[in-house]
Amino acid sequence: MPATRTTFGFPHTECACDECVLNCRFIPGYLIPSDLAAIAAERGYENVLAFALENLLASPGATVMAAGEVLQIPTLVPQRQADGACRFLMADNRCAIHTVSPYGCSHFDVHQSNAEADERSLAGLAAIAREWKAGGLYARLWTILHAMKREAPSPLENKARLKKALFNLGTKQLDHSVAKNDYDTPPYGEQRGTN
Repeated sequence: MPATRTTFGFPHTECACDECVLNCRFIPGYLIPSDLAAIAAERGYENVLAFALENLLASPGATVMAAGEVLQIPTLVPQRQADGACRFLMADNRCAIHTVSPYGCSHFDVHQSNAEADERSLAGLAAIAREWKAGGLYARLWTILHAMKREAPSPLENKARLKKALFNLGTKQLDHSVAKNDYDTPPYGEQRGTN
């Protein structure tokens, strides 16, 4: 049995309940810099740019508060299928790249506390922010996708669709689920982020 994938000290989550899968249908999670090469290799790409052009979108990302200042951290996210679901979500509601799925998917689920989700999210967003500051590959790929208008769908629209779907499921964790998985708007809430 393979070892549990751990990133920033946090273990990979394994939940595939209906509530968790709804995030894959409406708001797929963000990639962190180390996801790029791992997912590209898993999909058979030798060139990360080719992988990004064929599989990713530029998202406005997470809105975070740091030192009293509101900041935006742009993120890379999976492309969407025609129905808005993550391009890697298969017909059986399983992830085609589960073992290397993006950090914003693989390390979150709707059963976590807000505090745990915030801690995980901030670790991922800090890695992305460092990449932006350094002008790294992640930032350059986002800039290329953005310039080509390969952008993630409206986060506000997706959030509304997700809320409706969660309501239709009859979930008791509606606000909690949306808070941890709405990473493209003001993320996971007003001062947290993911995507």
